[in-house]
Amino acid sequence: MMLVPQDIMGGTSKMLYQMNKYYTERVQVRMAQVQKTIREVCKVVQDVLKEVEVQEPRFISSLTECNGRYEGLEVISPGEFEVVLYLNQMGVFNFVDDGTLPGCAVLKLSDGRKRSMSLWVEFITASGYLSARKIRSRFQTLVAQACDKCNYRDSVKMIADTTEVKL
Repeated sequence: MMLVPQDIMGGTSKMLYQMNKYYTERVQVRMAQVQKTIREVCKVVQDVLKEVEVQEPRFISSLTECNGRYEGLEVISPGEFEVVLYLNQMGVFNFVDDGTLPGCAVLKLSDGRKRSMSLWVEFITASGYLSARKIRSRFQTLVAQACDKCNYRDSVKMIADTTEVKL
């Protein structure tokens, strides 16, 4: 049996009380607010992406709720979220390091289909590379149209950006 002075035991219980109080009053409240924000953001994004998919079935939203969490969503900061989007019916593309961009690889069509038979023909360059710029440009156009049609059109606006599609 270990003997502990009374004043240490009293200090420990006061510290535990303060920690529990802080957790209950601050941490749990903030967690609930963050979860509410995430649900609201996901509702808006799902609505916009459903409209995008109606216009262009090759873009598929991967934002799904599973056990109270959203798969396909990454929280960057309290006011910034990133959603993963898949491209449908891609066939087989390979990463090719052709040396043009040091330290980078590019996607090149390699599924055996002729370029003209690819479902993504308008985004493939003459040399067979998938153009991220062309895909992003098309996606930005679709998102802008979806924002005008969606239920949240009064509260959602697209932010002009050449490298990302931001709402």
